[in-house]
Amino acid sequence: MEPLKVLHIIGGGEFGGAERHILNLCGALDTKAVEITVCCLFNEPFAKIAARAGIRCLVLPMRHKADFSVAGKLAALIRNNGFDLVHTHGVRANLLGRLADRQAGKRKVITTVHSFLEMDYPGFFYRLGNSLVERLTRSLTDHFITVSKGLKDKLVSQGVPEDKITVIYNGIVLEEFNPVRNAANTRRKYGLDASAPLVGVVARLHPVKGHRFFLEAAREVLQQRPDVRFLVIGDGPLRPSLEELAAQLGIAGQVIFTGFVEDIPALMSELDLLVISSLWEGFGLTAVEAMALGVPVVSSEAGGLPEVVRHGETGLLVPPANVTALARGIIWMLDHPEAVAEMTKRASVAVLENFTAAVMARRTEELYRRLAGWRRP
Repeated sequence: MEPLKVLHIIGGGEFGGAERHILNLCGALDTKAVEITVCCLFNEPFAKIAARAGIRCLVLPMRHKADFSVAGKLAALIRNNGFDLVHTHGVRANLLGRLADRQAGKRKVITTVHSFLEMDYPGFFYRLGNSLVERLTRSLTDHFITVSKGLKDKLVSQGVPEDKITVIYNGIVLEEFNPVRNAANTRRKYGLDASAPLVGVVARLHPVKGHRFFLEAAREVLQQRPDVRFLVIGDGPLRPSLEELAAQLGIAGQVIFTGFVEDIPALMSELDLLVISSLWEGFGLTAVEAMALGVPVVSSEAGGLPEVVRHGETGLLVPPANVTALARGIIWMLDHPEAVAEMTKRASVAVLENFTAAVMARRTEELYRRLAGWRRP
């Protein structure tokens, strides 16, 4: 039997969680069962990254944000290549993919919801416009995948029937999370004492990630544990204001802003504790990565994060935007190494059972086959 042919459509103008999701999914799917083609709406960076990973990838670039001519090109692509399913990611890809599929003669359309739309766009009018476009065309999607139960609940509250939604957690490639630990080099690079506990946050510098609360909690932690040092790993538009905040809090000498880091797993593995201070997360992939590396996690109890970090079992959860609770959680984890060691063991098991690319691919293939009406031979 020929494999199912599935077209994934994504903007591809950045390399974020949705792009990483597609890379991991394509790498884990059985190519004899499912044949994936990825279409990007921007020339880079994702198209080049996907091509280097051996994924069949093409680009139909949008000339501007309202370039609806791409929908016609997508429709021709769908018709001429005999795709069985169309799978979209992101507001722009959802809109054009849905319209193109209708023009092409209506294959089944799947949309993966990676995040809470209202949290992705801080500008009111931009957020309003994207939300309106998404809801007006949502009926053209036959089935939704959400990366957490929290996101499924959001869709249901907005009127999407529950039986049209399947939860499939994001999964990581475990082989990518076995870096050689060399904390001495990291401490030397940043001029840190060899015995200093390292507490870090790994996220783009964006308001939804709650870096402000991380820095304010760091000040409270340092009042009791002046030996701790804090790493802000990542880059983004908030960096100048966050560096200014650290100075205002009087902790600039104890906080290091690393900027962009190419090998995140290697640096993350050298942390004594990962903090997730987000106000919202659709899933919590960074938490999964830390758990796979054996790094303990203190996380805000927001969005899909409680589905990844089980409070008191695989990490600690604290209310979002609660500086005092976050500081207490950090201190408790640093002061109870034996209990934390047990948590990290349970966390590693949870990753193997629920959050690998292999598990994600198996569940996705099962859904593809059900929607296409195929059974695997």
